[in-house]
Amino acid sequence: MHTQIKYEEEIIKELQNIPDEQIVNLLNIIRIFKKSIILQREADFHLKKEFDEWDALSDEALNNFEANLS
Repeated sequence: MHTQIKYEEEIIKELQNIPDEQIVNLLNIIRIFKKSIILQREADFHLKKEFDEWDALSDEALNNFEANLS
């Protein structure tokens, strides 16, 4: 929690130096950044799910191969 407070203080300091007319641009940048994080998490989730399915298929193929050796 202490680290988060430190970052919030740093952000507030930076905001004090930004002209009012640029705040809108900064808000847009923040929103784009947050959206990109959400999209990346979703993509990672789907990719992990796909890898898990590939692993299951690989395990099944290996089991079938080993069963045919006997």
